Amino acid sequence: MVKKSICEGHALGIAIWIILIVFLLTGTAGAALSETGNRVWDGSKGMSTTYTWNSYSFAGFYYNLNDNLGTEELTIRNIKRNIAEGNIQYRTSPIEVSFDYSGFGKYQVIGFMADKYFAGYTKNSVVSDNTVKSTLGSSQLHKVLLDDEEKRVVSEGSTMTLKEGYVLKMKEVDVSAGPGQVWVVLLKDGDEVDNDVVSGRDTYVYSKKAGSQSDLPLIAIHFDSVFRGKEVNAAFIKGVFQISEYYTPVKSGDRYGQMEISGVGSGGIEMENTNSIDLSPGNTIDLMGNLQIKVADSSDLRFALSVEKTGTFEVRGTVYPATDVWTPMNFGLNIGGSNIGFYYDMDNDVGKENLKIERINGRTIPEGKLVYSTFPEEVSFDYTGFGEYEVIGFMADKYFAGYTKNSAVSEGTVKSTLGSNQLHKVLLDDDNKRTISEGSTMTLKEGYVLKIKDVDISAGPGQVWVVLLKDGNEVDDDVVSGQDTYVYTKKAGTEKDLPLIAIHFDSVFRGKEVNAAFTRGIFQISEDYIAVKTGDKYGVMEIGSIGSGGIEMTNANSIGLSSGSTVDLMGNIRFKVADSGDVRFYPFVDVKPEMLVDQLLIDAPVRATAGDTIRIKVTAGGNPVEGASVGIDSDGGLTGKDGILDYNIKRTMKGAYNLTATKLGFQKMSKSIEVADYKENRLSIEAPVKANQFEIITIRVTYNDSAVSGANVTYDNITVGQTDNSGSVKYALETSGTHTIYASKTGYVTSARDIEVRMPFTEFKALDINVVPPVISAKQEAIITSNVTNIGTKAGTLPVVLILNNTEVDTKQVTLAPGENKEIVFKKSVDLPAGNYTVEILGQKKTVDVREASSDILTLFWILIGVIAIGAVIIYMLTAKKQTRND
Repeated sequence: MVKKSICEGHALGIAIWIILIVFLLTGTAGAALSETGNRVWDGSKGMSTTYTWNSYSFAGFYYNLNDNLGTEELTIRNIKRNIAEGNIQYRTSPIEVSFDYSGFGKYQVIGFMADKYFAGYTKNSVVSDNTVKSTLGSSQLHKVLLDDEEKRVVSEGSTMTLKEGYVLKMKEVDVSAGPGQVWVVLLKDGDEVDNDVVSGRDTYVYSKKAGSQSDLPLIAIHFDSVFRGKEVNAAFIKGVFQISEYYTPVKSGDRYGQMEISGVGSGGIEMENTNSIDLSPGNTIDLMGNLQIKVADSSDLRFALSVEKTGTFEVRGTVYPATDVWTPMNFGLNIGGSNIGFYYDMDNDVGKENLKIERINGRTIPEGKLVYSTFPEEVSFDYTGFGEYEVIGFMADKYFAGYTKNSAVSEGTVKSTLGSNQLHKVLLDDDNKRTISEGSTMTLKEGYVLKIKDVDISAGPGQVWVVLLKDGNEVDDDVVSGQDTYVYTKKAGTEKDLPLIAIHFDSVFRGKEVNAAFTRGIFQISEDYIAVKTGDKYGVMEIGSIGSGGIEMTNANSIGLSSGSTVDLMGNIRFKVADSGDVRFYPFVDVKPEMLVDQLLIDAPVRATAGDTIRIKVTAGGNPVEGASVGIDSDGGLTGKDGILDYNIKRTMKGAYNLTATKLGFQKMSKSIEVADYKENRLSIEAPVKANQFEIITIRVTYNDSAVSGANVTYDNITVGQTDNSGSVKYALETSGTHTIYASKTGYVTSARDIEVRMPFTEFKALDINVVPPVISAKQEAIITSNVTNIGTKAGTLPVVLILNNTEVDTKQVTLAPGENKEIVFKKSVDLPAGNYTVEILGQKKTVDVREASSDILTLFWILIGVIAIGAVIIYMLTAKKQTRND
């Protein structure tokens, strides 16, 4: 194991840059030795057994597009099913980047475990008066909370909300001399912590001791100008920067998941794996932090780096000009069973989406020179008894393309929905075993429910009478034999008798108290479809050809790539262009919470001992999942309302296993667990798998599920104390990283359990913003709503601010648990001149059209005049008619 200290680290930085330069020169698709470039490593394609991932080939690593800088690199040597200790090496070094507000100069950032951190101020940092302050050199990494150059208006007496409970208040404005000045007060959780008088065109800086760094600038706010008017006094701000006062400590010997820091200094961080890592089929390995290795469920060794994320984030492809061709190999990310970016089924090595720039002139892609193509491929149903069907990736999404001669569901009849110019979503595809008792139901997608009406086992394998309901109404019924498949077909578009639902019945059971059917194998496609035909336009792309063999699209007009722009291409795919004189960009998709709401995630120990009872938690979209089936092989149980299952590992187990979670309608998830052999009289430890720094946890020691009092508990090399009569002891977690809890007592075998301690943070993100009515009259009340989620690791109460044209106009204090969503509602009476205004909540923006009330009143006035006039005519005619009759 390497134990060297990294000094100024120029050698490390130069080494990384040499690799990146070579990468740029050689491209991604055709590296001669296949030693880097793709996000997926595939042994069946002759790739080198020493392979490197960096910020160009892996979307999870930190990358600064504007400055073309990335810091992280991971190399695996001697790749095979079992990666030996020390053969995974991770390196990262700090780089100097510009503040978003250029007047602040530059600062150092570092990518660490697929996340961005502040690493220090440099001689080019105006915020620190050009004083070098290396937080990385002090073995601490801070989160960058705010870094922007947006213009804001803060009126006298009002506030500007920052992060981590900080609020800046404009106490008084003075423009009696020069550029004017403003008296500001800084509050933290409502308490004053600082105040200062700042001149216009000057910067307010708040410094504080953080760890071993004294007077570390945490907040910098640049005042562009100060204004004093007849009715309002205000300060105009342009440039805000804030880092967290909390930090992640990093020092040699610290462990994060499977990795241990072998060297750290102001020049960078090096890590390597301290144990061997098993890459068994279908496995997911928690490598460090949110960084994972996802292994294909295949006899061929194939795997990719991944990150476990929720909330809103970006998945990018390789940067142009490093490549001008994008495929699933360099544009995508596999999270559990979900695929983001170009569609790729890693288990079956299926995915044919391709985007190619055939010519680029400066900052323009000429008409017809951006070419997109995609082709259908045959894949196996999850339940192998159903055979195979065709799928196709289209605009970074997966679609059903048809049944083939190998599809048992269609009885071998070819039905190409792609050939009929229609694409259907695959809603369900699994082979999990399920039990449905007589009279009960199984819920499918799109309002379909299958009901078991009656069970008959009088002959052969038995049979079951099933009824299919759609939105509560019966649409089909059938009698199905055990070991047979129920198939529901329907006309969909131009396809007659298209199988939409297939359910395989494994067996039928009739007992004294319960009659039941056992199913294994469910497949469902949507009855709705996307119509695709020649000439159809999607964004800037137009379908040039389509058929059962695939789809091809080109850009209908030239595409401009102006500096700092974002270009909508098609569907959810866009180009992000560097704010730089060089032409540099990448394709990307924005991932929103609803895209991963059905992806199961497992929180469980990576190591345990046979005989232990471990706590497993299953979530999806940040919420606990009840009724998920969790276990190893066929042994397991169901999670409760809190998403938790206490699972007992059999005493006979030993070695590496896949822990799997499944539930109908969700994407399954597997995770690796290493089981040590059973030992008599060995103590067991109950403790959280993950916890937040500074949290107080309860550690419980048991033997054969009974509490053990008087057991000695240590945390790494720190004595925690002895357990009480309930077998418990409490401990406050001081440092982040992976740590080991030990329990010992005379007469028992000592046990150990790892715990991952994360730096706690609370961060809210707005998922959307809506304004009702969309067109507002002056003096009218507007209702502004936004769904807000907590993407952090701990619950917290933070202000959610309503901003109108860069001015804070209202604030609500909101409390959210991690992953929790809540709709926030603001009601404001609009008293503004006619025009377009920008409404903003937590970065989500919407333009609102305000119109003069007088014009609406005038319209109503003329309508009223018209009604009166029509009424007068009607009355006159009726009176005249009556007069005529009297005459």
